[in-house]
Amino acid sequence: MSHLSAILFVLLAGTAWAASGTAAQHFYTQSDHIPVELTQVRLFLSSAMFFLLSWWTGSLRRGMRFVRRDPRILVQLAVFGVLGIMFVQYSYFEGIAAGDAAATTVITYTSPAMMILYLALRHRRLPTAVEAGTVIVAVAGVFLLVTGGDFGRLSVPMACIAWSLVSAIAFVFAMIYPLRLLHLFDRFFLLAVCMLIGGIALLPVTHVILDVGSFFTAKTWMDLVIIIGLGTVVAFFAFNVGLRWLNPEETAITATIEPVASVLFAWLIFDTHFGMVQVVGIVLVIAAILTPNLLKKWGKA
Repeated sequence: MSHLSAILFVLLAGTAWAASGTAAQHFYTQSDHIPVELTQVRLFLSSAMFFLLSWWTGSLRRGMRFVRRDPRILVQLAVFGVLGIMFVQYSYFEGIAAGDAAATTVITYTSPAMMILYLALRHRRLPTAVEAGTVIVAVAGVFLLVTGGDFGRLSVPMACIAWSLVSAIAFVFAMIYPLRLLHLFDRFFLLAVCMLIGGIALLPVTHVILDVGSFFTAKTWMDLVIIIGLGTVVAFFAFNVGLRWLNPEETAITATIEPVASVLFAWLIFDTHFGMVQVVGIVLVIAAILTPNLLKKWGKA
């Protein structure tokens, strides 16, 4: 595969993720279903699709064979499925329900700055100048986005801010925890099993999966196709394909299309307007993601 093709796959993944957030926002305006219900339906249906992909690639049999040999690995799969995959999606959908997809996506993209702070604490060292600058710029960007320049009020609901930050923290956990699991299992098998576990974990809260037909109404079926088909299966598949041919810095740089696309979708579909100060905040968050990765890429050139 050519380098350009790999970049296009990652761009497709980021755009698909942004589209799924926008579709979720539209879904809430057309349905009485709440975020936890949407999360459960997405997890179960996406899990089924990933099981099919896992079977198609031959990784299903290998994964099941490994689990039978070492059943204790199910504990790690359960932790990742619940605290990683399920909680990332649930908190993200809660943020969108409380505010909008664009603000939620941008705030959630403070996760790289959170990762920097976590790694500094874990290794008991101070962040480098670039790392510290990244954190400061990311925090400043979110501050401008949520206040709109008026420090006495919030332009984004507090619940949206809180859930978005929770989603960012959960995303950091989801990036760190499964490193060993990714060496043991194919990504399709890992996603299939962990999404299934995440959906099962929500059964004490909601049994809406038993009435999944109520989700697919004339006004919402397209939203569900985008959220589950495009935003989950296509996005993860395209991202994994691109990841094979790009280095981590190139992947991270290209994936910043998601907050950009989310803001554009909000403007085009919901006629959401951001003030100049909020635009500066969004640009700062994107710059905080891009700068360290660009420096790494140039440093290797």
